[in-house]
Amino acid sequence: MFNKLISNLPFNPSLIDQVSFYAKRLQKESGIRRVGLGLVALTLLVQGFAVMAPAQANVSCDPSGNDIIQCGFKTKSEAINKCRSNAQGFSTILKHYGLNCDSVAGAGIQNLRSTDSNRALMSLGRKPYQKPGETSVQIAGLSQSLYQRPLWSWDSRGPSTYKVLTMHTADKQPVYIMYECGNIVTLNNFKPPSPQVPANLKLAKSNQPTGFVKPGQTIDYTLAFTNKGGQAIFFSVNDILPPTVDYVSSSYGNWVFENKSPNLKWFNNTPPFYTFGNTDAFGTPGFIKLKVKVKNNVTNGTQICNRAYLQDVKVGTSTARNTPQVQVCNTVKIDCPTGQILGSDGRTCEDVVVPDAQCTSLTAFIKPDETNTRKYTFETKANAVNGATVESYTYDFGNGDTKTNNNSELTDQIEYEFNQVKSYDVTVTVKSSVGDKASLSCQTKVTINPPDEEPVLSISKKAKNITQDKEDANNTVARAGDVIEYSLTTSNVSNVDAKDTALQPEDLTDVLEYSDLDLNTLDGGVFDDQTKVLAWNEKVTIKANQSTTKTFRVTVKNPIPSTPRPDIQNNRSSGDLVMQNIYGNQVTIKLPTTPVKTTEQVTTTLPNTGPGESLAIGFGVLVIAGYFYSRSRLMAKELDIVKKEYTTSGGL
Repeated sequence: MFNKLISNLPFNPSLIDQVSFYAKRLQKESGIRRVGLGLVALTLLVQGFAVMAPAQANVSCDPSGNDIIQCGFKTKSEAINKCRSNAQGFSTILKHYGLNCDSVAGAGIQNLRSTDSNRALMSLGRKPYQKPGETSVQIAGLSQSLYQRPLWSWDSRGPSTYKVLTMHTADKQPVYIMYECGNIVTLNNFKPPSPQVPANLKLAKSNQPTGFVKPGQTIDYTLAFTNKGGQAIFFSVNDILPPTVDYVSSSYGNWVFENKSPNLKWFNNTPPFYTFGNTDAFGTPGFIKLKVKVKNNVTNGTQICNRAYLQDVKVGTSTARNTPQVQVCNTVKIDCPTGQILGSDGRTCEDVVVPDAQCTSLTAFIKPDETNTRKYTFETKANAVNGATVESYTYDFGNGDTKTNNNSELTDQIEYEFNQVKSYDVTVTVKSSVGDKASLSCQTKVTINPPDEEPVLSISKKAKNITQDKEDANNTVARAGDVIEYSLTTSNVSNVDAKDTALQPEDLTDVLEYSDLDLNTLDGGVFDDQTKVLAWNEKVTIKANQSTTKTFRVTVKNPIPSTPRPDIQNNRSSGDLVMQNIYGNQVTIKLPTTPVKTTEQVTTTLPNTGPGESLAIGFGVLVIAGYFYSRSRLMAKELDIVKKEYTTSGGL
C-alpha cells in the first residue's frame, strides 16, 4: 500500500488525502507496537529476575519417609537446631561420619551437581529402592538400616543441581548435607572414622581361706581383672586394706606398686598413658596376688572386709572413673575350750561356773542362686555351757527394722532385703535361759552397692511361609492365598534383667498392601487400622540373656492386586509386588509378577521450560516486536515527509 501511494502520487495529486489518512493510521499502529514492545521488555525483566533468583520447588517434601530430615531445612540455623535436638537421629547419623553440630555450624554453602566428582557421589536415605549400586549402612544408635546409592541415580533428565552444606572430616574427606531433604552425600570411597570403643573393665576377687580366721593368721587375696573393651588409659588396680590387718607382700610382675596404707595401688610402668588393653587379645586376664596378716589384738566376731576397684581416665577428659568396689570378707573366730566362754574383752577365754550362753559369730552372705544383690542371708552361731539353753535370736538390721526367730538351736539363719544403697551395721541378740547376751562378736557390716550394668536389648524378625512349609521365607516368592507367619524377637543381651520393657511396634503398611492381617493371631497385640501399626502395650520383663517373641499371621490376597507399577524415581514403594518391612533386620517377601494395567504415565519432572528457556523465547519476541515497531515508525515518518514536501511545492 505504501509503495503504491508513493508511486501514483505524482500522476494523481488527489491521492494526498489518502496519504494523510494512511500516515495517521501508521502513527496509531506505531503507538500500539510501542506498548507491545514495552510489555515484552517488562516480561524479559521479570524473567531475568527468575534466572538470577530461581524459585524453590514447593513439592520437595518427600512423602515416602526417605528423607534423613523430613522436608529438609531452609537455613543453616535450622540445620544446627535439628542437630542439637537430634531430630530423627540427625546428630547420631553425623557422628557416624565423624561430624557434630559444631561441624554443621562451620559448614559452607554451595550448589552440587549429581555428576560432580566423576559421578562418584553417593546419597544416604532411609528407604531401599533397589537402585544400581545401592548398599545398606548400619549406624550405631539407630535401630534400622539406612541406604546409600549414587546421587545421579535420582536424575530423570540430565544432571540435577542441589543446594548443600559442605563440611570435611578430620582426615579431609568431604561430606555434604542436602537442604531439601537433609540426606548425607559422600564420595563412594568414603571411609567412616573408626569409633572410639570405651574400656569395659571388670574385677573379680577371692580370698583364701574363706569364712573364719584367727588372730595372727594370714589371708591370701587374688585380684583378677579384665578389659573387654577399648584401651584403658592411666589404668590402675587399687586395694583398700581394713585396719584389722597388716600388709605382708604382693606379686605384680613389672608393674609399679604404691603402698600408702591402707590404700594399695598397682599400675603399668609404660608411659605416657599407662595403658591396659583388651584382655581377649592377650588371651588371659591380669592377676595380682596379695598377702595380709590378721592383727593379734582383733576381737572375736570382727568382720575383716577387703575392698578393691579398678580405675582409668575417660578418653578426652581428665576425670578419673572407678569401677564398683568388689569386697570379700572373713570373720575372726576365737574358739574356747570346753567349759570356757569368751570373755567380755572378746579376745580371751574365761572359765564358766554358772550356766550361760552367748552369740559366737554373725556372718552375712548372698546365696549363689540369688540374683537380688540386696537380699542377704544372716547366719548366727551361739554356744551354751553348764546347762544353759538358747530361746531366740533378735536381729537389728541397722535401719530401724528388727526381726526375732524363736529358735533353740545353736545355729540360726534369717533372710532380709535392704531397700537403699548404703552400709548397714547389723547386730543380733541371743536370748537364753539366763537372759540376753549381746557382744561385739554378734555384729557385722553389710554394704549395698548400686548396679553397674544396664540392660541391652536387640530386636530381630523372621518370616515363615506356613502354606509352603518354608521355615525362612525371606527373599522367597509367595503365592496368592499363602499364610505368612512373622516372628518378632526382642533379646536381652546383657547380664541384668530388663524390667518393665515396652516392645517396639511393627509397621505393616507395606505388608498389608498385598495381604490381610489375621486378627485372631496377634499374640496380645493391638492393631491400628488407620496407621497400620501393630503394637503390644503391656510391658514385659526379659531376664538376662533371654528373649521374648511375638507372632502374628497374614494371608496374601487372592487375587493379588495388579496396580500400576509407579516410577521408582517418585520415592514410593507401593505397587512393586514386594512385601517388605524392617524390625531390626529387613524381611522381604516377593510376589509373582502379574500383568500390569498401564492406565497412566507417571513422570517425575515437567518439560524443561524454565526461566532460561523463557528468557530466550522472550528475547526473540522482543526482536520481532522491535522490528515491526521500527518499521511502522519509519513508514509514518516517510509519509509525513512526502506530505510536507508535496504541499509546499504545490504538487510538483
